[in-house]
Amino acid sequence: FTFIQFPVGVSDYVGAVGGIQLDYDLEGGVAYTLTLSSDNEEEVEDVDHVVETIGKRLEMLGYNAYTIKTLQNSDPAVLDKDIRIEVKNSGDYTDGDIEAVLAHGDVKFFGGTESDPINEIFTDIEPIKSCTYLDYTADFAHRALIEFTSDAIDELFAAMDAKEESQSYYLKITCGEDNHDGHSHEKTIFSAELKKEYFDGNKISISNISSKAEAMRTVLQIKEGGIAYDYHYESETITSHYGQDIAKKVMVSIITLIVVLAVLYVVIYRGLGVITALATLLFILGETWLMIGVPGITLSMGGVIGIISATVICAISMFMFAQRVKDEYASSKKTVKAAISKGFRQSLLPTINLHVVAGVIALALFIIANNVLKNFAITLGIGLAVSLISSLVFTRMYTALILPLAKDKEKFLRFKRAEQADEEVTEA
Repeated sequence: FTFIQFPVGVSDYVGAVGGIQLDYDLEGGVAYTLTLSSDNEEEVEDVDHVVETIGKRLEMLGYNAYTIKTLQNSDPAVLDKDIRIEVKNSGDYTDGDIEAVLAHGDVKFFGGTESDPINEIFTDIEPIKSCTYLDYTADFAHRALIEFTSDAIDELFAAMDAKEESQSYYLKITCGEDNHDGHSHEKTIFSAELKKEYFDGNKISISNISSKAEAMRTVLQIKEGGIAYDYHYESETITSHYGQDIAKKVMVSIITLIVVLAVLYVVIYRGLGVITALATLLFILGETWLMIGVPGITLSMGGVIGIISATVICAISMFMFAQRVKDEYASSKKTVKAAISKGFRQSLLPTINLHVVAGVIALALFIIANNVLKNFAITLGIGLAVSLISSLVFTRMYTALILPLAKDKEKFLRFKRAEQADEEVTEA
């Protein structure tokens, strides 16, 4: 599984490390150094607030692991600080995201009968109530759903009613200014013909968007507008802070943990150890498959800690199951099969409780946390789901498959009655 080449989706990956999407802290990425533009009109009074705003906007675009820090300008006479952003490199997508995050200026709305309207509207009212991203729809298009305020809808519909019947009405939304060609002009986010039948109450969806990344940028800019300061940036490629081969080292560490647990299982519980070791192996394979197969998951160091935490919880469940079965056989006159059945029932509730409590913690972190903690919550949550299945299903499955193969089940499982164990102690 680690070294074989296998297809996933439309790409070929070599091993699990190649199949899992890694964040910048494990794989390296790109760094953007932001410097205030010479024609910036406002003095930066609180650079920490700027850093917080940039972080919030990055999270809205789906970045979980990133670093933002302030840098003192090399010229002591310059009091304004530069800002450095480090994120995962997704090529042109990342550059586009950074440009959307650093958009400078206000969101403006223009309406009229021309295809490129120049008459600004909504100048005295708050036009947008909300703006959200819509995932794939029936026609497989990415969309941004805009909900206007009642005042904005009234003004917009009145303008549409005032036009001549043969004319079309157009709406254009801009945010900040685009200076890439040496000329300052408003950057258009959306421009299209409008009709009343396009609206669902106060809502309208923008459908002519080519990708999820573009749709997320559209939502960000319409919802949040631009930042108060005009920055330009320079980019450079960076390696992981933890070292160039950190992803492989992490994989080796997790495999080592599984091997150590498997050895402990077998040494302590012999036959039951083999069963729980195989169930744990299925757990880690299931977790890895979900990390590869579930879209939108990018693994950071926080996610690695989440996987290790889920592995430890899975191990606790396995030890709990094996010990309950062993104790039940020792303290009763039950057969091996009956002791296993009773031990499983006794470990059922504690196992579920353990996973539910940890699951509530993961869910709470996913809702309230951000950045690395959110990635920890995602991998922990996935791991808990797979661990619960491993503890409740895979252990029973392997017990049913392996136990009939043992000629002497008591010896294979290293089961002893309590009085038998006492006699051996007395003889010793």
